[in-house]
Amino acid sequence: MRNWMWVVALGAAVMGCRPREESSSPIQQGRLYTDWLYGSQYEKLWDRFSPELRQTFGSVTDLASFAGWAITRLGRERGIVDERVDRADPYRVYSRTASFDGSRQQMLLEWSMADDGEVTGLVLRPAPDSAR
Repeated sequence: MRNWMWVVALGAAVMGCRPREESSSPIQQGRLYTDWLYGSQYEKLWDRFSPELRQTFGSVTDLASFAGWAITRLGRERGIVDERVDRADPYRVYSRTASFDGSRQQMLLEWSMADDGEVTGLVLRPAPDSAR
């Protein structure tokens, strides 16, 4: 009985030390998810995806294949980044427009999120009116 209580106390302590991503602001969440995307941390992203978004991608391997190809092709983000958060009830949409080494156009990256930070949508496409 004592060992079981020790495990529960340890588990509660570990959970208490865990970063609280869901309590951060939408702009911080969008930046975090973007960092994970650029850093190939697809398991972390997958853990935050809604069931519907998981169904869209199929598996974390499929997400990695899509995202890895896109990010590799675009190259490094550079220059000024334009960020904003809009409300599209019941979601918040983090939008990030940036230039990349491997693209002639600026790209728009959007994350739609539920209030708890669950990712409900991901869009990566050329930004409107961005031809240079």
